[in-house]
Amino acid sequence: MKIAVLLTRIDQTGMSINTIDLCVSLSKLGHSVDLLVGDYNNSSKKLFFQKDLLKTSEVNVINIKFSHRSELLSKFFKVLGVLKIILFLIFKNYDVIHVESPYLSFIPWLIRKKFVSTMHVPDLENIFAYKNATRVIAISKETKEYCVDKFGYKENQIDLVYHGVNERFYQPISANEEKTMKQNYGISQNDILIGLVASIERRKGQDILINAIENLNQEIRRKVKLVLLGSYKSGSNGWLENLINSSSISNQIIWEQYQDPKPFYNIIDIFVLPSRLEGFPLVSLEAMLSGCLVIRSNTEGSHEQIIDGLNGFLFENENSTELTKILSYILENESLLVNMRNFSKTYAFKNFTQAVMAKNTLKVYEKLKNIKL
Repeated sequence: MKIAVLLTRIDQTGMSINTIDLCVSLSKLGHSVDLLVGDYNNSSKKLFFQKDLLKTSEVNVINIKFSHRSELLSKFFKVLGVLKIILFLIFKNYDVIHVESPYLSFIPWLIRKKFVSTMHVPDLENIFAYKNATRVIAISKETKEYCVDKFGYKENQIDLVYHGVNERFYQPISANEEKTMKQNYGISQNDILIGLVASIERRKGQDILINAIENLNQEIRRKVKLVLLGSYKSGSNGWLENLINSSSISNQIIWEQYQDPKPFYNIIDIFVLPSRLEGFPLVSLEAMLSGCLVIRSNTEGSHEQIIDGLNGFLFENENSTELTKILSYILENESLLVNMRNFSKTYAFKNFTQAVMAKNTLKVYEKLKNIKL
């Protein structure tokens, strides 16, 4: 199959990582994949690990320049970029067009091409740039309902395909690498590491997690270090800095800018995702596949990822008190932590890898190919 995938940019979001994983998986299965991506050459050095995944694959990356330092020239390049994509879609004769970035969906719509789009989060604005797809992929039950309620999709236009993550997370780093990494961050072998990988914004709930750890009893709390991996999306506004500086556990918090999360997962014992709003987050799956015990707020996609008490735990959205109780329970039961980490790793490998995702996505593509416009 000849497949075109449209993505606005490479960044730290789950949409970006998921798109790359899907493209790589499809190419491994023998399909010809063109990834048309905006400003690929301007991506941050912290995101080079994503580019490396593409470089070692058969995916054909086509850079579309959308931006410029000059605001006036930036508008010009946006128009030029759209025209470039249109030419590719017209003359390359793709079997499937898959729009990952929703506000690029107007492009195949303009030239009357059938296409698949993925609904990543249930907070999309219904503006001109967004056009309903021929078939839409929902990544959770909540996003499926959102497709119907917000955009008027019919049930038979929607396919539910859960995200999957790269199998590389299943492979641990060496004992020496783990030891060196912990030494670099002043982490002792006896410390219990609680971690979160997420962009720095209120929606991701870093404040909820910090508050929950602060409320642990002193004996348990002093064993804990909190690892936060993530960057602001558009420059610091001081929100997280203020949270850390005013926290009673400030000397137990390690904050690093976003980069390849794999080595961090490998030293984290308990991964907490306290988001106030989600789609079907990849980070919880990456953490699970890496052998972390995962705790999630009961937001979108949570019940599809976590069987509460079996392969992880769920807490009520924004309820830091409930999160404190769950953390206390786990930290007081070391054997529980070990057993659940092992089980969740196996569970994630069976259900949430990129290979499983690619197989299910191809079924959607076959449906699209059979539709006559």
